[in-house]
Amino acid sequence: MQDHYDKISGAGAEVLGISTDNLAGAESIIAKARPEFPILYSSKNNDVPIAYDVYNLHGDNLASASVFVIDTNGNIAWESIGDSPAHQVSGEEVLEALSGL
Repeated sequence: MQDHYDKISGAGAEVLGISTDNLAGAESIIAKARPEFPILYSSKNNDVPIAYDVYNLHGDNLASASVFVIDTNGNIAWESIGDSPAHQVSGEEVLEALSGL
C-alpha cells in the first residue's frame, strides 16, 4: 500500500493498517517500512478481526491478511480476504476498487 499511498489518498481514501501481531519487534519493522499511514496494533484484543470475519481463518489465531474499502456510508464496498497466510493485495487492486465507487 505504501507504494500507492499518494494515489490512494489522492482518490479521497484513507489507509489504516491493523495488525494482530505481537508488538515485539514492531518498532523495527515500522522503522524499516516507514509507512505514511497509521498502523494500529490490537494483539491483546481481536474484536476488530472477529467483527470482520477474518480471525483464525487458517487455524493460527491471527487475523487473515485482508483489505476492506469502506464507503462514505460506512458500508464495505470491496474486500479481499486472504485465502492463505501469504496473501497480498496490490495497491493497483485497491485503486481499481476505489474507481468503482
